[in-house]
Amino acid sequence: MNASLFLQQFLHTLVEWVVSFGVAFWISKSWTQNPSSPLVRLARHPQRIWLAVAFGSAPPILGALLWHVLLPFYRSHGLAMQTPISFLISVVYGALLGLSASCCAAPATADEPFRPGRAGAISAALMLAPYLFSWLFSMPLLRAGVEIVFTVVVLLATRAIPGGATAPSSGSPSANPGVRRGPAVALIIGFVPAALILATIAVASSTNLGKQESYALLWVCSVVSVICCFTASIMLFSRKTGGAIAGGVLLMLLNAFIAFFFGCCASFDLSGMH
Repeated sequence: MNASLFLQQFLHTLVEWVVSFGVAFWISKSWTQNPSSPLVRLARHPQRIWLAVAFGSAPPILGALLWHVLLPFYRSHGLAMQTPISFLISVVYGALLGLSASCCAAPATADEPFRPGRAGAISAALMLAPYLFSWLFSMPLLRAGVEIVFTVVVLLATRAIPGGATAPSSGSPSANPGVRRGPAVALIIGFVPAALILATIAVASSTNLGKQESYALLWVCSVVSVICCFTASIMLFSRKTGGAIAGGVLLMLLNAFIAFFFGCCASFDLSGMH
């Protein structure tokens, strides 16, 4: 990678993060205002974790949709049009990631403080996706799908971290129990590896991936499966009921096998490359 391209990518990432943190910082400053602003009400929404997933999935979807439009446009108009448009897109992506991170990090009520630093860390983690999956540059739809899976895993796993954004205590009149401890999120995370197997089979049967791309895709699926394995099971174990613990054990065994399967396939692919 030449120095100018590296600098350009760094500047785009910096712009995205500054905008995303600016959104989170603005929400934190207006968090206790009454009446609350539309963005604050959005961040307090009972289903804000799904709003976070929607906002976080928007950049890869937009990137895939704009790929075939902007590529010939850039080639015909050159750097003079590419630079302002690309930075404008970075501003839009940053705002979307800021909303996603804010919805993920926000507490349920104004009684609890909103921490913009936590939202900034989440948005920084989401910004890793374009670099982790840059090897899928020539396949925008597949790349968008993989980035969405990564985004969902990061957001749901962050919500599950103890001490993170949770619902208010049961003594609060506006309590919304179950936002963090409900089994739905744990089950969704737990069945992500199974969905990855189906998606991998579909991709393998419809797309001719190269050896390097197949190897990288299998290892990504293996790592994601390991993360989902422990995250979903820990969330179910924390409920401390017999059914939840049994489900956590079954999901751990299933996802551990899926992760092992992906890892073995990647190792076989690697050995076939030598």
